Amino acid sequence: MNRSVQSFARCLATAATACGVLTAGPVAAMNVAVAIQTTVRVQAMRPDGSLSIGSGVVLPGERVVTACHVIRGAQTLKASYKYVAQPATVLRRDEWRDLCVLSAPGLSAPAAVIARAGGLKAGDRLLAFNGAYGVDVRLLVGALERTFDMDGAPVMQVSVPFAIGDSGGGLFNAAGELVGIMAFVARTPGEERYAIPIEWLDADIDASRREPFWQAGPELRPAFLQ
Repeated sequence: MNRSVQSFARCLATAATACGVLTAGPVAAMNVAVAIQTTVRVQAMRPDGSLSIGSGVVLPGERVVTACHVIRGAQTLKASYKYVAQPATVLRRDEWRDLCVLSAPGLSAPAAVIARAGGLKAGDRLLAFNGAYGVDVRLLVGALERTFDMDGAPVMQVSVPFAIGDSGGGLFNAAGELVGIMAFVARTPGEERYAIPIEWLDADIDASRREPFWQAGPELRPAFLQ
């Protein structure tokens, strides 16, 4: 690992320790330093010329996972890492679970280490990264508040303060492992924030469902969102 990454890891370890996310240690610091580098900017150009911008996380094989609503209606797609944009195409589209995977040949970013959302418990500290603003990736810190079982994995209610533009960004455990994707803020007085589990990458897709579960009508929306 080069000196610049080592220096960055030390700075990040100091900040994350101060926030109570990590205990100080080189392994945790290096894992989180790598995690932040897996964040990319996703750009979706629509036929009318409008542009949707969100975040994504690099997977092995020059792939990027993001929230499907970020790329909805796109005519062309790009994934950008450090201001270098690569054309992208959709490999996997699970509209119901709001989880899409893109192919971005030539993307030079490192891939995230994947864990399981099911291994978390309430109160566990979480990190999230937003790459929608280009090269300046933002660190967001919070914790797991509650989980709701759905389709074999836990949808996570989190205190990570993400907002518009953060959708599609990765949610990482304190070890710097990818456990979910930031997805939506519920239309409730408390503005509860939810992330979708990374386990859904392996779920069977129901192509007949063309909108995210959290935007579905009352007859289809899960009970925890009623």
